[in-house]
Amino acid sequence: MELKVLILDDEYIILDGLCSFPWDTYGCLVAGKAEDGQEGLELVEKCRPDIILSDIKMPGMDGLEFARQVKSLHPETEIILLTGYDNFSFAQQALRIGVCEYLLKPVNFREMHSIIEKVCIRIRERNKNQQDYSELRKRYQQTLPMVRSKLLSDLIYGRLKDRKDMAVRMNLLNLKIEKYVFIYARLQNPDTEHISGLEPGLADFIVRNICEEFMKVHCIQVFSETDTLGYCFVTVFPKIIEDTDCTGHCIQACELIQQNIADIIRTEISFGISQVKTDPYNMNTAYHQAVEACEQSAYMGDASSILEYNDVTDFTLNSWNITDGEKKRLFSEVARGNIETAKKFVTQVFEDCTDIEVEKYAAMELLISCFQYLGRETTNFRFGEEKNSLLTDGIERIWSCRTRHDILDYLKKALGLIAAKNGREQIDRNQRTARNILEFIETNYKQDLSLDSLSEHFKISKTYINRLLKNYSGKSFLEILLDTRMAKAEQLISENKYKIYEVAEMVGYHDFSYFIRAFKKKFNVTPNVYRKI
Repeated sequence: MELKVLILDDEYIILDGLCSFPWDTYGCLVAGKAEDGQEGLELVEKCRPDIILSDIKMPGMDGLEFARQVKSLHPETEIILLTGYDNFSFAQQALRIGVCEYLLKPVNFREMHSIIEKVCIRIRERNKNQQDYSELRKRYQQTLPMVRSKLLSDLIYGRLKDRKDMAVRMNLLNLKIEKYVFIYARLQNPDTEHISGLEPGLADFIVRNICEEFMKVHCIQVFSETDTLGYCFVTVFPKIIEDTDCTGHCIQACELIQQNIADIIRTEISFGISQVKTDPYNMNTAYHQAVEACEQSAYMGDASSILEYNDVTDFTLNSWNITDGEKKRLFSEVARGNIETAKKFVTQVFEDCTDIEVEKYAAMELLISCFQYLGRETTNFRFGEEKNSLLTDGIERIWSCRTRHDILDYLKKALGLIAAKNGREQIDRNQRTARNILEFIETNYKQDLSLDSLSEHFKISKTYINRLLKNYSGKSFLEILLDTRMAKAEQLISENKYKIYEVAEMVGYHDFSYFIRAFKKKFNVTPNVYRKI
């Protein structure tokens, strides 16, 4: 695409000469010319130039004032000022305005070629970057609903690891949930493919749309998700709305939905409504509450009921549970051997659990799951018989605990033992790998060894190899290779059986002069001098 140029100068001969510059060589087109600043401003709005060449000294509005006004309106326009004076004060003012280029009169066309080329490159690179950014932003906007849906799904099923992660993601997606109620819906006949003769998938689409339509009337936003048995809805309310009003609005919406579902697809639908929540991180708890309430419909023999969790909480199990995200984070800390971090996180996870029986079962399940995770996800988890003993003893000890404090105390102790054992296994494995690498260097120092060749041989990354060697020996790969070669060179020179250039080749140096420099740097003398000592 051609770049548009606007030229200003009050001397017609110079103006004509500048217009005659081979602009097409740089993909440019002269879109306008003017003899003063005021006329130039009018042309700027008319032709929107990419580049402006303007004399500083012009009648009326001078070039500096013209440039200032253009930059205030169109900051990305490139302006090149022309002046007959090599005056540094002009350059200072131009820089403050945002003009980065200026030419002295009479114009040196070789210098002008250089400046125009530079400016054109700058403009095209900026345009390309803006185009790339616009394309990326467009793609981001297209994927935004899917990304938001993924975040809500992670919240519903407890897959997020911590609150900070959640807060960052919600902020990036401009997702604000200050107060919400979770509604879970289930059709009387879950085999939706045969409801009223509808084709597969259509019944789900109809149900979700009807539900969302009526819920949106009573709240400010609705997010939906489906699980294997029913439909999940997160209804978001303003923070100032009373909790009882939030619940009341949900019940009204559910009643209207039931009527419409019955009219359109000839089946009944039941709803479970959670307690009002203000923390999105607890959405998994709200999900379980709504499911618990919805499931009570079957027990009560009413397939089209609307039940609140508060109505059934007295005869349902404690809804507190550990989310998948919390489990993964805890197991990850144990796998890395981070004992204290794991213990602190266990305390945090169980702080909201108030039922000792629920805590017992959760602690036992957590211990079993931890062993399963380590056996599945880590290659260095080798407990053998010790595992069975720790697991069996752990379950028995937790079951016999009389207080929540004792349960938590023993669980932290057991997880600490596992973390310590796993950490030692990791250290031992790293040390074995480091020793193997050192032995390989010791054996093959004559070869053209590099981090790339070691990475290929041991099938691990260059960065990890260097880190292992640094942790194990305190030296980098290059330092170890140099020390190994110099130690061997020192031995061979001391034996006095070989010429110096032969020693260089025998220890892996094909560049004799480089060997001399390396040897002198190591021993402060050249090989020949060292031999005479």
